[in-house]
Amino acid sequence: MAELVLGRPFDLGDPVAVDAWLARNGVVDADADALRSDATRLGVYRGLVRGRLREAVELALPRFRARMGALFDEYFERYLADRGPRSHQLRDVTTELLDFMAPLVASDPRVPPWALELGRHESLDVLVGSLADSPSPGALPDLDPERGLVFTATARVVRTAFAVHQLSDDPADRREPERIPTALFVYRGPEHDVRYLEVTPLAAEILERLLAGRSLRSTLAAATSALGLVFDDAVLEGTARLLADLAERGAVTGARPSTDAAGDLQNPAEPAENARARSAPKGTE
Repeated sequence: MAELVLGRPFDLGDPVAVDAWLARNGVVDADADALRSDATRLGVYRGLVRGRLREAVELALPRFRARMGALFDEYFERYLADRGPRSHQLRDVTTELLDFMAPLVASDPRVPPWALELGRHESLDVLVGSLADSPSPGALPDLDPERGLVFTATARVVRTAFAVHQLSDDPADRREPERIPTALFVYRGPEHDVRYLEVTPLAAEILERLLAGRSLRSTLAAATSALGLVFDDAVLEGTARLLADLAERGAVTGARPSTDAAGDLQNPAEPAENARARSAPKGTE
């Protein structure tokens, strides 16, 4: 049945083609006779299943579908025949298709270099929107350097090489995205709408580490080091403002247990005795 529905087409009205299909799959005797007698209706079933899968993907990826044109049809057919859905959830077909396409389009000069990023961006509405989580706005917990933060399960940082999030929502628009490295913080809001916040490179580094469960101390030290920045009060104040905003939006929901050894949140390049002599950093209340 998988070959019938997902495989390469063959003429179900041709007894020879039907017998070859049955033989390939080891169907004999009464089972084979039953399928031969029902071949026409099996063709209808094939069309219904494939149509449902295609409709789900096209609804999730309208701009990607429109820009890919005939190439979308080609890759969708290859996905069905060579891999096929692995999930029982219809919503997963979109992500599975994009994952299947990823290594193939990388070497296909017919596919624009930004196309797959647009597809993945569009698919976030389905992916994030379907996750089981009910965030609610709240106050930011006290920032403890030894603890991390708890985020809504729908939260993630998405990085792209092109600013695909700036494209028009109109599938008929053919403007190409600018090649601008971009980081988006994506989450589902209290009203169950998927929201996208463009964040700075430093904010992206910080949020990725906090989402991974790192403490605030180790997060800020590693994030600033990764970008060659100075870990100072300006970083602390900016981080506090960012996290307070995300808490109000319902994306930050609490604090994690302490993970680091006791100590002040300090500049990793600053001597410990100097850090202890400083007053508490601004913006961390």
